[in-house]
Amino acid sequence: MSATARVVVLMTPEEKAALEAKASRVGPISAAELVRRAVDAYDLADQSEAEELRALLDLFKRTRAETLRQLDRTDRKLDATLAGLAKPRRRR
Repeated sequence: MSATARVVVLMTPEEKAALEAKASRVGPISAAELVRRAVDAYDLADQSEAEELRALLDLFKRTRAETLRQLDRTDRKLDATLAGLAKPRRRR
């Protein structure tokens, strides 16, 4: 079926240029075809899954940062311990 209804979407010149650039990379297709495909692909359920994934990613980032801090502390303690063991001991 051919498209006959018109939808006007106002955007900045930069947004329009970005839309046209994306369309040319995908296809080449028109910007209107890219918008139609995006509308077809959009699903609210997918959006909630995406939000859940973003929350998990945030949790991963925080956990990773804390893990790296703990590894740094452990590395410093290990270096200090090894340095202490490397010192010659005095005999009594």
